[in-house]
Amino acid sequence: MNDLRDGRLNRREFLEGAAALGLACPRGAAAQPAGGTLTYASTALPPSIEPHMQGLDIWQQRKPLIYENLIWVDEALDAKPELAETWEQRSPTEYVFHLRRGVRFHDGKELDAEDVKYTYDRVRDPKVSPGANDLLVIKSIDVPDAHTVRVVLHAPAATFLINLGGKYNGVVPAGSAGDGRALLTRAIGTGPFSVEEFDPSRRLVLKRHAAYWGRTKPALERVVFQAIPDESSIVAGLRTGQVTMAQFGSAPSFRVAKSVATLQTIQAPSTRWVVLDLAGDMEPTSKIEVRQAITLAIDRAAILQIAGAGLGQRLGVLPPGMKSWALPWQELPNAQRDVARARALLQKAGYTGRVSMKIRNIVGFPALAATLPVIVDNLREAGIDVQVETVDGGVWIKDWIVPQSPPTMNEWGGFVDPDQAFHRHFHSAPGGKDFRRWNNKKADELLDAGRATLERARRKHIYDQVQRLMAEDPITIPLYSPDLLYAMQKSVKGFTPHPTGFLYGLRWVSL
Repeated sequence: MNDLRDGRLNRREFLEGAAALGLACPRGAAAQPAGGTLTYASTALPPSIEPHMQGLDIWQQRKPLIYENLIWVDEALDAKPELAETWEQRSPTEYVFHLRRGVRFHDGKELDAEDVKYTYDRVRDPKVSPGANDLLVIKSIDVPDAHTVRVVLHAPAATFLINLGGKYNGVVPAGSAGDGRALLTRAIGTGPFSVEEFDPSRRLVLKRHAAYWGRTKPALERVVFQAIPDESSIVAGLRTGQVTMAQFGSAPSFRVAKSVATLQTIQAPSTRWVVLDLAGDMEPTSKIEVRQAITLAIDRAAILQIAGAGLGQRLGVLPPGMKSWALPWQELPNAQRDVARARALLQKAGYTGRVSMKIRNIVGFPALAATLPVIVDNLREAGIDVQVETVDGGVWIKDWIVPQSPPTMNEWGGFVDPDQAFHRHFHSAPGGKDFRRWNNKKADELLDAGRATLERARRKHIYDQVQRLMAEDPITIPLYSPDLLYAMQKSVKGFTPHPTGFLYGLRWVSL
């Protein structure tokens, strides 16, 4: 078969073509002098910069500036070439990737096929990466020569190319992970920026990669990701100019920033979802009736208006940003609030008095903090008393790995296909992580069928069934899909949001 690119220009290809022709373009390479430092504020930073072992989106959003993959997923959610310049599908289960020449890592080493093999072999090891599930379909990775990678699959897989650009990947030099801890604080990627400084409590400083392979070079000299504990202080920093740009997790702060005359703002739909993850092996949520009662007790329309200030979308299971894959919430069971039915289900589960449960909140996520009080009030009305436990991201990651986390407020994102959203998270072990401990055999069967099916209409039918099953037997309660909310100085030029929330757009920004 021919190279699988579809002939449409993505943003990177357009910018590179414009640069080659000497045309002015948003990144400012021709029209504006390169340089300057962009300070990007957020309420938290990742606990490490390890590329393959953590799923926190606060890291994954920043990772594309440092690390690259064979494939990247563009704004239209299509697979596009990155470190693989071209590829061929020689059979339903065999792909051959031809690497770009002259690509250098941040330490000066030239990229070769052994680096690619090392990286993807590492990520597909479930002892190393929570992203291993996405690559289980790979049977073998071979290196015919220094610039060619051959991948053989166990079976045809509709999402194979998309998953090569998944958020748990990131090509590193062969052997660079050492005993498994070497990359926790030292990043070695091929991306347009390298890590100059990292202090998880204060800031992550990136410096322009002078030897970057792209014809379009980064305009910024540095990007500083600054930790500022609360969003009101971030707004103050934007007012004074100490902060160049920020993404807001709470709509009220965004609306304040929008009122500042010296700032520009962007609001865009996303593939993100704010959820309440339950625990299938912990009382009281081990009982399906309790999980259904919690679902029915929660007023999701109120959460969107109160916590999201209306700047988002109500959802059924998948976020509307995933387009035709997402069933409208009106088509799913248990979607409307019904407190009387919730109380009846608690009695059916054997609870004659009030029910107690713990809900964990992760610090540094304003959308979660704004949502939780509404949930606590809703559940109290239905007869459930909530004890709130606040933990940092490091504690959550440890419990997620085991897994042993109690019901937890979460914000998920970065998924561009339902296989990514469902198989890794909801398929029982060892096929998936299933960190909520759902252990639903019907879901396993459907998710395996969805992964093995190539025809889109049949896949759509399968994933519609998955969404209905998740609404009938809830192990996670999707609450709303927040819009992407950015505020920045008017000097910032050329930023394009990505529906996943990942900061690809910062690669070509100028000041």
